[in-house]
Amino acid sequence: MHNSEDAFKPNVLTLMTILLSSMVILMGAAAVAPALNYIGQEFDIEDGSMTALVIALPALSVAIFGFLMGYLADRFGKARTLFVSLIIFTVMGVLPFFLHDFTLILVCRFLLGIGLTGISSTSTALIGEYWTGMERVKVIGYQSAAIGVGTLVLETIGGGLADVGWNYPFLIYLIGAVIIIMAIFSVREPQVNGNTLENSAEPEIPNRSRKIMFCYIAVFAEMFLMFSMPTNFSYYIPQISDDLADMVGLWAGILLGVMGISQAAFSMLYSRSATKLSESMAYAYAFLMMFAGMILMYVPEYLDSSLAIIIVLFISMILVGCSLGLLMPTVIGGLSRLSTARTSGKVMGGYAVALNISTFLAGILVPLIYVALGSRYTNVFALLGIVSLLLFVILLVRGFSVNRKKREGEPVTISTNVVAADKPMSTDFSMYSNILVPTDGSENSKFAVNNAINIAKKNRSSITAIFVVDVERYAGISDGIFVADKMREAGVETSKAALDYVVDLAKENGIDIVTKVVFGRPAEEIINESKNADLVVCGSLGRTNLNRALMGSVAETVVRMAYCPVLVCRKTAA
Repeated sequence: MHNSEDAFKPNVLTLMTILLSSMVILMGAAAVAPALNYIGQEFDIEDGSMTALVIALPALSVAIFGFLMGYLADRFGKARTLFVSLIIFTVMGVLPFFLHDFTLILVCRFLLGIGLTGISSTSTALIGEYWTGMERVKVIGYQSAAIGVGTLVLETIGGGLADVGWNYPFLIYLIGAVIIIMAIFSVREPQVNGNTLENSAEPEIPNRSRKIMFCYIAVFAEMFLMFSMPTNFSYYIPQISDDLADMVGLWAGILLGVMGISQAAFSMLYSRSATKLSESMAYAYAFLMMFAGMILMYVPEYLDSSLAIIIVLFISMILVGCSLGLLMPTVIGGLSRLSTARTSGKVMGGYAVALNISTFLAGILVPLIYVALGSRYTNVFALLGIVSLLLFVILLVRGFSVNRKKREGEPVTISTNVVAADKPMSTDFSMYSNILVPTDGSENSKFAVNNAINIAKKNRSSITAIFVVDVERYAGISDGIFVADKMREAGVETSKAALDYVVDLAKENGIDIVTKVVFGRPAEEIINESKNADLVVCGSLGRTNLNRALMGSVAETVVRMAYCPVLVCRKTAA
């Protein structure tokens, strides 16, 4: 290894290598899904659950080796593990093209999963090692787009090649050779970062284990429902349309590509939206969209026009993709909030296991359901749609119950004041022992800080300054493995300037101050912290500077639900 590696800086080629690696994370195993029908015909396999193993076995392998590959990456180096994983991925992916033994093909597919596990963990980890702060956030956003594009490209090309020959889709894995060549020139072991997050705030969360398990169950159910499609599209399409059956592989690939793009787009839009649903309600609406998508899969049974069938299927895939785009960032965001710097690897490892076990079981159980329901895939999707609807109802009831208990159990006393700039603060305030000041470093936030300092000085109060890292802004834009610690590190970096401003001002005025960096939804974390405060002083607008009548969505939520009086400070134009 050359000494220049000690000062290695990632470049554009490094970025392209990481993004190409990310393209295979989600649908790398399912890239040959459009060829399953042809594979069954080639080897005279009538049992759909057997051919589905071509897709299911890599997922099982990921579930088994996920923790091990993460350990090896930490022990022997992430770049080295990425190289080895890419070699395994390429060799085991392409080898079935030359094989004519179904058992040997299944062995290759299981070993392919080991490569996918290493690529998935190291590509995400290297993003956290190579880039910092907002630059890292941008790269994670690029990664999300790459995953969506990868789904479209891999499934479309795989579908087209399936119509050429049953084994031609396996040539897709030659992309691994291209990535290896790029990685040789652009990927090096990252320098060890001595910074740790062991001293950051790690608040106790009631029922942490139960909440983590709830996230696991949600992602398990969602992925089981979703993966009932790629493993069976090559059988489903010929049943609903003779015209589309002539190019079943291509159409299967296109439809799955539409789903992937919809997922990536919705996930990025939702993660950056100003208003977010509670976790229970987000899960509920995700399964509602899954229900609508599944039921639309039943509609072609009654359609004669190929164009009408295509339109219905496109709408169905968009709905399913949006369902994934809503649920996945909610799950990963929830797990990130529930994990600590010492447990995030284990928590996210459990997430990977839940995701891939559901994928494996979908490949095994759906064909059995198909036989039980009269060998019609429209019936299968209708049944899965009903299951989605039941999950929606259960989660909707749970969401209403949680909100009702919160309203009944919270002694909320709200006092809202909007203060304009350059106007004197009233001195008629009651004594406050501790004032909570949320800050994000924006001008409106600094204005609120200034007012909080004045109030604290007059009332001899202490101040708690809190910076909330909104993990959902980054949650849906990667596979989630090993990303929690990286988001925490980014949170500490981005919070420093905002909190330093409060600390310096407090010291100048002789005010006791405590700073906290927490991870979650801003409104929820501020409300939770308000239990220990006598007054909350916050700005009306955040960094987005959205044009609101009085206050931003976070301040509005805090006003409605805080445990103590709230002072909202709005800085007017000069």
